[in-house]
Order: sequence, then C-alpha cells, then structure tokens
Amino acid sequence: MQIDILFQDEDLLAVNKPPGVPSQPTPDPKRPSLISFLEKQLPGKKIFLHHRLDRDTSGVILFGLSSRANKPLTDIFREHQITKTYQALVKPRPDHPCPKNWVIQNHLAPVRDSKQKLMRMVVVKKGGWFAETHFRLISSSQHFDHIEAKPLTGRTHQIRVHTACEKRPILGDSLYGGKSSLVPRLMLHAQSLELKHPISGEALKIEAPLPKDFASILNRQ
Repeated sequence: MQIDILFQDEDLLAVNKPPGVPSQPTPDPKRPSLISFLEKQLPGKKIFLHHRLDRDTSGVILFGLSSRANKPLTDIFREHQITKTYQALVKPRPDHPCPKNWVIQNHLAPVRDSKQKLMRMVVVKKGGWFAETHFRLISSSQHFDHIEAKPLTGRTHQIRVHTACEKRPILGDSLYGGKSSLVPRLMLHAQSLELKHPISGEALKIEAPLPKDFASILNRQ
C-alpha cells in the first residue's frame, strides 16, 4: 500500500492514514500497520510514533524522523500545543436538534466491554482523566449530523465517547452505539493538525482531504 505523504522534512513526517490500518504494529506480526508500510516506502528512515489514530479513523497523523525532534515533539503533544481538528458523521436526535456549537468536559476511564471483550472508555464521576472537546455543527440531514470536533486533550476514544454520551454516537462505531448499515466504517476523519515546528518554530497547518467513502456519503445526503 502506498501511503500519501502530506508533509516531510528531515525532522517530521505527516501522512494521510487510510481507514482500516492500525497506526502501529499489533501483536500479530503478519498484520501490516501504518508504520510497517512507511518503513517499506521510506527505506532507511527511522520513524518515531508520537500519537495514534484508531484503526478505522482516517486522516492526518504525525511522526518524528530525527532524534533531535523527539523531545520537543513529545513536549508539544504532552502540553497540548497542537490543534487537532476532526470531522465526523453522527446519529441525529430528532427530539433534540444538534446545537451549532457546544463543549463537553468530563473525566474518562478505561473498562473492558463484557460483550465485545474490548477495552472501552467510560465517563466517571471520580478519578479518571480530564477530557475536553469543542464541537461545531457543519450540516444536518435526515440520516446524520456532520460535525467538527476539536479535542483539547488527547484521551483514548475521546471524540467517540463524547459524542456517544450526548446520544449522538459516530456512525459506524459499534463499540459506542453507532452501528449503522448506512456506512462502511467508523465515520471519523482527522482533518488537520496545527503546530509550531519543533526545530524551526515555523507555524505548520497540515491537512488531509476527506477519503472517498466519507465524501460519497456526504454527497448522498
């Protein structure tokens, strides 16, 4: 598989992750990952992972390419000095139209889903990790609301949990109540990353176009 490169210099690599591909190697050595594809595509390059996208999420993902960039890039992610923007298609609520703008703040913790035998995140009143996401409505249709999400924190499944706890799960998200025959996968796309280059300090905005499956559903609304 050829991976689309969105930005590359001697320190950073940003690519457009296809849906269905794990960000990093899994326990199954025969299963390809985004990193394994990139290592074949860019022989001789050492690729450093600093964040992940869920397997079925598409869009921008950023890697380090040099040792000198690793610490400042780690600091950028840890201190939330990066703006992440996503697009998603969520189930509509006929009884409660989607607001134009809203914010969710709560605390999340992992549990094991007894039915699917998978780890999932839940909202907790005590303990857990603080999570905050800002949302904006882009458009509405009979079958879904098209929204923008900007997570200010980087918790596992954060956008998926925050939409689900508002009873607006992302279409295709069977783990959080969004199972749907209308879509082929989880309808979540990492649209852009904005940050200062960890070495040069240059302002960067890296964007990934909507994948064909996401765009085609939008065009059918």
